[in-house]
Amino acid sequence: MKKWIAAWTLLAILAAVTACAAPAEQAEGGEGVPLYYLVPEDEAHGADRIRARKEHLGLPEDAGVQEQAAAVVLRLLEGPPEGDMRSPFPPGVELLGLELWDQTARVDFSEDFRELSGVELVLADYCLTLSLTALDGIRAVSVTAQGRPVGQQPKQVFYEWDVLLSDMGDVLQTVEVCLSFPNAEGAMAVERRTISLYEGQTLAETLMAALLEGPESRGLVRVIPEGFAVNYVRVDNGVCYVSLPAASLALLPADEETQRLILWSLADSLYSLDAIEEIRFLADGEELAFFGAVPVEAASVRPQG
Repeated sequence: MKKWIAAWTLLAILAAVTACAAPAEQAEGGEGVPLYYLVPEDEAHGADRIRARKEHLGLPEDAGVQEQAAAVVLRLLEGPPEGDMRSPFPPGVELLGLELWDQTARVDFSEDFRELSGVELVLADYCLTLSLTALDGIRAVSVTAQGRPVGQQPKQVFYEWDVLLSDMGDVLQTVEVCLSFPNAEGAMAVERRTISLYEGQTLAETLMAALLEGPESRGLVRVIPEGFAVNYVRVDNGVCYVSLPAASLALLPADEETQRLILWSLADSLYSLDAIEEIRFLADGEELAFFGAVPVEAASVRPQG
């Protein structure tokens, strides 16, 4: 069943958080809740702009995850009471609603949230995601403003693993992926490769970067042209969006069979990720119907079997 935090409930929680909470502190021994704030750029010295501090929310011990989530968001809006860190949100942003559904926190802000753009919008999304997914029972976060999606956001649902910080370790995670390249006979073959995820990288982006480097195994052929690049790769609700610059499309060879091999090298590699069920290729913001002379529809849905 859907559960909403109504406006009057939010005010009550805000009063409890601001009036009853223990003084904010860098809690020790696992005490408190990790909240992620921004570090001023001149203080970051090239490191992460996002930094955690543990704080007490001043809620009853039996407070449910929804009440905790609302308190976390309100505290992030307010900002830390002391120190150099600051709220990731601009002044005036208000929490209008918070819905929990299937371990996803759907957070609705006031229209002032749309003042954020570019890097500042990404940082705000990441601070919110890391803070909320630290609570038991929340795996993902989505954000709206006045009930409508925020158009400049690169994706609509954020997971903790979308946010990788260097202070979690230089190499944050190593993952084995399957990259598809043609062999000498022109048949697609799989090369298993262990890749490392670093700060700000998603698995799909890192897989694509490895694919564009070409095969490491002998007997496999590089079919993607040198200089071929990708603007971005993002996955949203099972759909993978691959944005290609016009310069990459201009590099496609005239031979239709080679175009087909390139398309399936891209598609098969991405379909090796369980989270991807469909692929949409874009150019200049428009969905492509053809990859060179090859209909994109042939690779748009994960092959069965």
